[in-house]
Amino acid sequence: MQIQRIQTVYIFLAMVAMMIFIIIPFGTVDHASGQSIVTEKLYTMYEYGLLIPAAVTVLLLIVDIFLYRNLPLQRKVLTICLLLTLCCIAVVCFALFKQARVEGLDACFTVWDILLPVAVVFELLGLGGIARDIKILNSYNRLR
Repeated sequence: MQIQRIQTVYIFLAMVAMMIFIIIPFGTVDHASGQSIVTEKLYTMYEYGLLIPAAVTVLLLIVDIFLYRNLPLQRKVLTICLLLTLCCIAVVCFALFKQARVEGLDACFTVWDILLPVAVVFELLGLGGIARDIKILNSYNRLR
């Protein structure tokens, strides 16, 4: 019996995307100070409402890579990671649109914000791989 472990690669790629997201700026804010316009970069490391779910997601993805022998638990942990990544997307949108608009600032996304949807896609692909492995194992159990 051979189980395809492509979901481990997907989980690893999602983890790398989230780690890069933690390091790089996720947006810029323009505000006027005197006569000039100052552009400030927003980093995940300084926004605790974004750092905590992103860091927990990275830690859970690391743990999830090593849960390959327990597929139902691996699926549950990956589902939690998916929900936390979606929370990160919501926090980024809230920080850039609502919070910046209330303070009268101009906010915009960076190119690197694509890493969060990429991580979501890899997590969904990982869930699909886990479901495929569970289906293969169930078919082998029926043959016994």
